[in-house]
Amino acid sequence: MKNSRIDRVTHSICERGCRYVNAILHDKKAQQNCGELLKLNRDEQKTVIKELKSVMSVYDQTGSCSV
Repeated sequence: MKNSRIDRVTHSICERGCRYVNAILHDKKAQQNCGELLKLNRDEQKTVIKELKSVMSVYDQTGSCSV
């Protein structure tokens, strides 16, 4: 069963663009200041980060997201 709250947060972060997503994935300070992530508990945050990595792996393969 999908967690719609996690899906909403993941989608919200992705809507802000590749640079933002990459900042969240690679910068702990950006993660700590991400309003969307702050609304979630630690386990939910980990799930969102995992989902974001999955999404970005597609862009890495296609080269369609320049940073």
